[in-house]
Amino acid sequence: MCDTLYCAAAGSFFGKNSDRQPDEPQSICVVPRRTPSEKATIGGKSYTLSDAGLGFVLSKPSWMAGGEMGVNEKGVAIGNEAVFSRFKPAKDGVLGMDILRAALGTSTTAKAAVDFICAFVEKFDQGGNGSMRGSLYYDNSFIISDPHGAFILETAGRRWAWRAIEGRDAISNAYSIEEDYKRLDTQTRKEIAPVNERAACSDEADPGRKGEKESFKARMENRFYLRFSKGEERRALSLSLLDAFQAGADKAAPILEFLDILRSHGPYDPRHPWKNHMKSLCVHAGGIPATATTASFVVEYRGADSAILWFTGTSYPCQSLYKPMLLVKGEFIPLWADYDYAEGSAKSEAYWRRWKKWLETSRAYLRAGDESFGAGIGQAQESLAMIANKALSDIAALGDLASLPVLRQEAGAVIAGWEKDIGF
Repeated sequence: MCDTLYCAAAGSFFGKNSDRQPDEPQSICVVPRRTPSEKATIGGKSYTLSDAGLGFVLSKPSWMAGGEMGVNEKGVAIGNEAVFSRFKPAKDGVLGMDILRAALGTSTTAKAAVDFICAFVEKFDQGGNGSMRGSLYYDNSFIISDPHGAFILETAGRRWAWRAIEGRDAISNAYSIEEDYKRLDTQTRKEIAPVNERAACSDEADPGRKGEKESFKARMENRFYLRFSKGEERRALSLSLLDAFQAGADKAAPILEFLDILRSHGPYDPRHPWKNHMKSLCVHAGGIPATATTASFVVEYRGADSAILWFTGTSYPCQSLYKPMLLVKGEFIPLWADYDYAEGSAKSEAYWRRWKKWLETSRAYLRAGDESFGAGIGQAQESLAMIANKALSDIAALGDLASLPVLRQEAGAVIAGWEKDIGF
């Protein structure tokens, strides 16, 4: 189970917590540009689809080709969520994470990614086993953003609906598009948003319906699974935190407050893992279903061609520092040099595993509400934000790479110093 957020306040921010099996490693990798092709490989299968060969950053579970979230060189960011519809997913269908990867590789805008995914799910079955162990089959919803705005896209079998995000929004393993869709697939439009007799309506948002429009959520959702996913409760928590963030977003460093949203537990107390386990944004292992936040990722847009990317590379964002990477004019520039960004890296997976083992043996996750721990992680995160801002200013505004080695050294020292202080 996962949570994906977008907010346009004091800048614009995309973020996602990826919740998967607690012992499932997830690493950040930089996928370089490729030669453009009319053949796209998705989930190990070749499709006659455009692959523009764009480079992208992907947060990727170790066992699959696709990713939970990522951003490409054009600033298009995508995060997906499992949703459960009245349609049965195909056992040999395409994973949402594989669709996400393909969309990042070819989409130059958020709207282009929406169109790509809509066309794909209309033509090919979704499904496949999305679980490292056991089995889990589902449809997918997405938040898709770029420097100019964002969309929610929700799918059910070969059906889909999308709408633009106004201000802020979130998705959390439950359908969220009701009567507020902007576009629908043709079959669903006939069923729940019929045009008038002369087909005068140009889209589903227009007036002139023959009757009341019906809810996409009500039409498609299998509500049985909501008992376990608690998606509606977590989305409500996300929206309340985003509303508070918007209200106070004139702060000097809004990114720090946005990161704290993804660290939030809401009504959950890590000392009592069986209570409100699935109502937390930062999910800890120990409850049912067996899931935990295994990675967290944020895109802080800083203009039309620049962004600061933030990733944990570890489980439990409440216990983790977000490490910075720049995106400047299509180039990804990591600021933490001690991490291996190659796809399939054994080093980055080993870091994830070592962190998980340390969390378990030290029971450090119990310190989530400790004031001194919170102050320490806050100070370290603020230092990294200052370093990232300086690097972005030097490179994006001045075109100066001379300071990059020094700033990388400073970022590494902050991360290493904080990890030493907490006993990692």
